Amino acid sequence: MRTLLQKFIMKRRFKKTAIKFNILTLLILFAFISNGCTKKEGYGGKSTIYGKVLERKYNNSGQFQNEYYVSEQKVYIIFGDEDFYSDEVRTDYEGKFKFSFLYAGNYRIYSYSECSPIDPCDSGVEDVMLEIKVLNNGDVVITSDLVIENW
Repeated sequence: MRTLLQKFIMKRRFKKTAIKFNILTLLILFAFISNGCTKKEGYGGKSTIYGKVLERKYNNSGQFQNEYYVSEQKVYIIFGDEDFYSDEVRTDYEGKFKFSFLYAGNYRIYSYSECSPIDPCDSGVEDVMLEIKVLNNGDVVITSDLVIENW
């Protein structure tokens, strides 16, 4: 049979080991939580970006004719510092577009515009881009108009 002193020493060793184990477990858990809880740009949040696409129409001699909000225009979004677009939508009959359920962060919204015959480009189109910053999850951001040209 163990003496009272031996039982006391065994209990004390067990408590020290348990305390060390608990502290180590908490440190590991904190490391996972602090790294895993940062949300990157993209879908899954509560924020929304709204905007419109305004088309400026020019005649063959380069004179401005008219401007209007254009329907069925493709609008693209890039999440954060990614290289390629993450999603696309089309404008509605009033020229409006919307990207919903976004996390806070940096976004780039763009569409394509025809190049001017006065200042042509190789592909015939160029991107028109807006840089958007959503500060808080749940924010609603209304952009300035994306202005494209039709020659």
